[in-house]
Amino acid sequence: SSVRLAPAEALQLSARARKIRVMNLPEDPTLVVGFKDFVNALMPALNLTVRDGECVLNVTLETSATGQSVAVVELRTVREAQQARQSLAGLKYGDSALSVEWPADYTPLTDAEVRLLMGTGVLGVDGDTPPAVSLSLSSDGKPQQEEATLVICLNNLLSEAELDNDEDARDCLEDTRDKCTSDFGPVEDAVLVRKFHKDAEEYIGKVLVKFRDTGVAYKAAVSLHGLRFDGRPVSCRFVSELKFEEIAGIVKSQPAPPA
Repeated sequence: SSVRLAPAEALQLSARARKIRVMNLPEDPTLVVGFKDFVNALMPALNLTVRDGECVLNVTLETSATGQSVAVVELRTVREAQQARQSLAGLKYGDSALSVEWPADYTPLTDAEVRLLMGTGVLGVDGDTPPAVSLSLSSDGKPQQEEATLVICLNNLLSEAELDNDEDARDCLEDTRDKCTSDFGPVEDAVLVRKFHKDAEEYIGKVLVKFRDTGVAYKAAVSLHGLRFDGRPVSCRFVSELKFEEIAGIVKSQPAPPA
């Protein structure tokens, strides 16, 4: 696919197909808390993992309607979730035989989603070689070249008061676009998400800039990340072109309400 998903977006898109629900956990609370370590040790022992390292990203504990402990286990790949779903059922853990099911929100990935996710490492199938970096920012938060897309997302450019002011918000967007063009290279589009933009809450206060070249976007991201703007440290990360088109569509269809 020509669309590059950022690692966090790959995890988000595939999340519903990477989780299993494990019931009939033992009564012993220490065994419940230790369940993540148990699965992380068991999966490679049964040859059910697709690569080295821990295969469980997260375990969330819930209480069922009958008062039993239930573990929702998030695996790092879709393949490992399928393996765990098939292989953990009936296994003894403590004094209990585990039962396993898909969570209520489970649906298989569509063909289009699989094509999008191929190469991100979250599918765990042949041909899905993960990026050479972990599924996160580097330890110091700097943008990584392996994760570069055409789109950078800048956070902390505006104060709350500036974000609420139409003129300040417009100036910020224009200045950012001009600076990116003059300092780095051609900009195809740029948007600022404000508080009245519905369905884009995660991006409120952020400026998304789409370049025409991934190398230029990477140069901009590295240069702008960590800069101080009116005393505020600016952070920068990559988002996919797909996410940009979605957010830009929302912003352009919802202009600022009349003052």
